[in-house]
Amino acid sequence: MTRRILLHIGSPKCGSTYLQQVMLKNDRLLAANGVRYPHDGSRHPGNAAEIDKLSAAQLEGFFKDDTHTVILSHEDLFAVAGRGKTLADLAGQAGIEVQVLAFLRPFSEFIFGDYSQFMKQHFDVWLKNRKPYGGRGFEQFAVDRCRNLSPVGYFKAWNRLFPEPGLILASHRDIRKVIEAQIGALEGMVWEVPRDSTNPSLRMEDCDRLAAGLADPDAPAGALREAFRQAFTLTGEPDAGKTAERRAWIEALFARQNEELLKEFGFDNRIPTS
Repeated sequence: MTRRILLHIGSPKCGSTYLQQVMLKNDRLLAANGVRYPHDGSRHPGNAAEIDKLSAAQLEGFFKDDTHTVILSHEDLFAVAGRGKTLADLAGQAGIEVQVLAFLRPFSEFIFGDYSQFMKQHFDVWLKNRKPYGGRGFEQFAVDRCRNLSPVGYFKAWNRLFPEPGLILASHRDIRKVIEAQIGALEGMVWEVPRDSTNPSLRMEDCDRLAAGLADPDAPAGALREAFRQAFTLTGEPDAGKTAERRAWIEALFARQNEELLKEFGFDNRIPTS
């Protein structure tokens, strides 16, 4: 049987943590069926953060005990195809096939998730300097992200590294469908994981409220910390910050990227009109 690697590269905020948690939850079942998700027990559920440091011995070690398929995953690989060159060289020498997988969601949802992730990661710094998002409002944040994102360029770069069998690009809603197409629908595989273990985004309305408070030098730090803590308990609640106007504006902002994705990869990432 051909030895294969399924290399999941993201993108961020498109179900990556969910996929990784599913792999960890089912690691024994996967191993019993010749599929391995190697993980060192670290806090982050992904396992491919240091793929550029991979050695030939480590690569061979992945395929011990009759393993025929290895799954490697990390959302931060999305925009840095150069970090996959070591794997491309080693896999080519060892005759191992590498199938690159990527998942996307409509850019309006992507930006909402990004806005939340920035708040999560930089809250403490912003509490000190009182400049949330570097002093930018949401609209400028979205414009800057649009300017700096080049999904088609990223995916083309990955395809140049691994031209065969070619990148699979799918919706974040089709993660299970894509994985099962690659490894089979294994009996007993559990695809449900607790919501709080999948890095859910903060609501837009909470991010807006926190940003306004952080920008106010007179807002008490203690109250802001409590509001930040409370925001994590509300991620499953309705979100008044995700307005139809905001969605439509972001979709228009990313119209060119969506056209390129459709032209180059046949993938329609536009938000469903219905």
